[in-house]
Parts: sequence; structure tokens; C-alpha cells
Amino acid sequence: MDMFYYDLEAFGKELRYIRKSLKLTQKDIANRAFINIDTLRRIENGKVMPKQETLDLMSIILKRDLNEVLLKYRLKDYPTFCKIKNSIESKIEGGEFDELRREAEKLKRIIEEGKMSLYYTQLLKQLLFLIEAIIEKNVNNDYEKALKKLIQAMKITIPNFSLSNYTSFVYSSMEIRILMNIALLAEKKESPEECIKKFLFCLEFLDEDNIEERVKIYYNLSYCYHLLSDYDKVLYYADLGIKTCVKNKTLNGLALLYFRKGIAEYHLKKENYIDSLLKALHLFEILNQEKLKQMAIENCRKLYNIDLTPFISKPQ
Repeated sequence: MDMFYYDLEAFGKELRYIRKSLKLTQKDIANRAFINIDTLRRIENGKVMPKQETLDLMSIILKRDLNEVLLKYRLKDYPTFCKIKNSIESKIEGGEFDELRREAEKLKRIIEEGKMSLYYTQLLKQLLFLIEAIIEKNVNNDYEKALKKLIQAMKITIPNFSLSNYTSFVYSSMEIRILMNIALLAEKKESPEECIKKFLFCLEFLDEDNIEERVKIYYNLSYCYHLLSDYDKVLYYADLGIKTCVKNKTLNGLALLYFRKGIAEYHLKKENYIDSLLKALHLFEILNQEKLKQMAIENCRKLYNIDLTPFISKPQ
């Protein structure tokens, strides 16, 4: 497809209407087009962007050019939304909570101005609740308020959402992002095991090409297993995350994954743990994440009696 964004919910509704008008079931389409029925279900629910080849295969069966149908639902505000989202994500990644507060204020003003489409206004409101939840969790240590904010965010697009029925819904990438933060709170409010359960659900639901969220899930699974002192699993998910980053040529999350890998190797008495920790520090430097770098150095010293200072000045 192109660099525009689409009202996938409206497109999915029309796709469902076309299918039903031909008296075809989802199973009929899946079998004839050789696509997964879960993929078709997600397309009809407006939760995933269909690939062009998928639309080509379905067009033959539904007797409509679905690529042309999709163009009707192209939206204007995608570049603006991406710019806002990327700026917020970088602040979250770097733990820049003061900057995140300022981003929240900007976001409120943009929403109040009402210049963006209803679709993007909904996504911006979800982003705002997500920021507020992250601040409540990480700055104020108020897990109850954070959870309420996340549930409010989810209810914008899934009105019937609750913690007891979260496995019943089909999720978009933004909704998965919110659910991931709910999973993080499960570790604080319930147990690491419950956190792992929710993250594995998110991972199963996530599209293969959603690299950014996949890497975050690998890191958080690695961290949860660290809390359970299951260092083989820590290493397994850290390595999965690193391989995903390398394969897709992205640095996002790579430093944290190398840090988690190094700590797991330390506990498993592997000789190369220092190499992994130094790679993490080097990546923090490249990404200008000085705060996270210093935090990693301090945690190594305080928690594990690992002194990295003799290695830092040496050329890597």
C-alpha cells in the first residue's frame, strides 16, 4: 500500500456487506482465497491493514476491486498523527517523563482544537490516556489510577472492554499497545505470571510486520521471567528481541534487550555477560539516552555488584 492511513473499520464493514450480499461465509472466503480465517476476521473488524495480494485474491471471489474500494476510506491526517505518535514514543522509550507531561498538554490542545478527523481524534484521545497512565505508574506509583486510565483508553474504541473479557476481542495495533501496558500493571497488581499470560496473548494477536510492538513484548517477557528468576527464559526472549531488531534494522529497544541479556548471562555464569552489557551502554549513547545509560550502570553496581566503569572509556 502507500503511506496514507485508512478508516479500516468502515472498509471492514463494507467488505462484510459485500461478502454477505453474495451469501458467502468467512470460511468460504478463507478457503477460496487461501488466507487465514483469523486474518479475514481481523480485516472485517477493521483491526488490520490488508496486504495488496490479499485484496487481489479476495477481489476475484467477491467480484469487486477491493483495492479501489479501500481507496474510498483513505484518511488525510496520517502524517500529522505519525509525527505526534513518534515524538511521544521516543519520550516513553527514554523515560523522559517531564517531557511526556509537556507532550500530554500539547495533545490536549490539539484535541480541543478539533481540526483532525473523528478517527484520528479517537486515536489521539487514546494516546493521551496512555501517556497519563504511564505517568501515574512510573512517576506517581499510583497503579490503580494508571489502570483506570488504560481501561478508559480501551473503551474509546471497544466500549464493552473489561479485564475479565479481554480475550474476547479483536485488537488494532494501538489497542494492543494499551493492552501491553495493562499487562505491565498486572505484574505490579497481581503477579509476573499474570503479566506473562497477557503478554503472550498480545504476542499471538500481533501482526508479523508490527516490529515495534513485537520487540517491546519480547523485552517485557524477558523482564517478567527475570522477576521469576527463570534466566534461561530471560535469555531466550532477549535473544528473540535482538534478532528481530537486527533482522529489521531497527535500534528501538535494542539497548534494553542487550541489558536484559547481559544480566541473564551474568546469572547463568556465562563469560560474555560484560560484552552484552557494554553493547547496551554503547547503544544508549547512540540513542542519546543518557538517563537510561546511567540507570543501567547504577543498577549493575547496586544490584549485581558489577562495576562497568573500568570498561566504559575503552574503545569498543
